[in-house]
Amino acid sequence: MLFDGMKWYKRTALIYAIGTWTLLGSCAYYTLYKSDARVIIRKEEEEEKDATPNVRIFKSSHMSTKITYKEDFVPYSTRFLKLFKPRDDDTSGNENDEK
Repeated sequence: MLFDGMKWYKRTALIYAIGTWTLLGSCAYYTLYKSDARVIIRKEEEEEKDATPNVRIFKSSHMSTKITYKEDFVPYSTRFLKLFKPRDDDTSGNENDEK
């Protein structure tokens, strides 16, 4: 039995097409017809966030999560980008000092 590349190619393309359209269709369905309850609750989250800046509370219909950040918390992305930031010749003194 000889290998027929054209049949294999058409079958594979059909499988990928069915999978892609199924994925896109399900994403469109859930975006248009299903509402996310977390979007409505974000307004409450902002009100509670203003009271204490280091505490964030996330609520949904099934859970509630409270995240407390340290006072001097610096995100890892900021720390990483600081490595590539050009430095001035005058590095003596504190970083908070104005020049």
